[in-house]
Amino acid sequence: MRRSERLLRAALNHDRLLKNREKIAVGVSGGADSLCLLLTLVDYNRRHSKNWQIYPIHINPGFSGWKTKPIEKICQRLELNCLIKTIDVPKKIRETRTESCFFCARERRKALFKTAHELGCHKVALGHHLEDVNETFLLNLCFTASARTIMPSQQLFSGEIVVIRPLYYFTETMIKTRLKSAGLKPISNPCPYSRKSKRNLIRRFLTRLAHLDPRITTNIFWGIHNLKLEYLPEMPVPSEEKARHTPQRNRSIT
Repeated sequence: MRRSERLLRAALNHDRLLKNREKIAVGVSGGADSLCLLLTLVDYNRRHSKNWQIYPIHINPGFSGWKTKPIEKICQRLELNCLIKTIDVPKKIRETRTESCFFCARERRKALFKTAHELGCHKVALGHHLEDVNETFLLNLCFTASARTIMPSQQLFSGEIVVIRPLYYFTETMIKTRLKSAGLKPISNPCPYSRKSKRNLIRRFLTRLAHLDPRITTNIFWGIHNLKLEYLPEMPVPSEEKARHTPQRNRSIT
């Protein structure tokens, strides 16, 4: 069995992500991660007769020069119709005077979940992978004073939507190799916040560490899943002191 299929099966079975005959909305940005996710699910569905109904959804944020046709063509190649939903993030940024990667990602995610709900899809698959788990953990640790990260499966809106991450155990290298073997090229779209984001800062830091020792990437991932609670201290300061030292916007980054 190919390693990619073995890791996919580990996520599907161990984390109980999908059952036979389920309807799945797949968030397709056009990047390597989401294209690999779509390709992997389609291939696994056909070869193992899972009878999944797969609905690729692309959210166009409305930035100038945004390309959707190449994404539609890739979906057609996989014998799927991609549903394109266009929103106006630039307008909302002007109205709220909020310019950030977090704001744009939140607006696109809201549109994705709404579209999935309209299609009757209880599950929404996203292309997050092993390095994303590491980055999110360090982002929350550094910027929200909390130790948390993304999960293989996560219920939202009182269980109305379940976000699943079938590529949870995949590395970026595996994803690139998978796409190359399938002859698929990621679609590059102009994101005005990609270089300014806190996630990109953490990503560059982790990349430098991995150059020192490639094992660091998987060590961080499995270390997150191997926390020794007996060696982690509780907050020792009084509650008023804790509040003074805790960031005011202590929200999770996903």
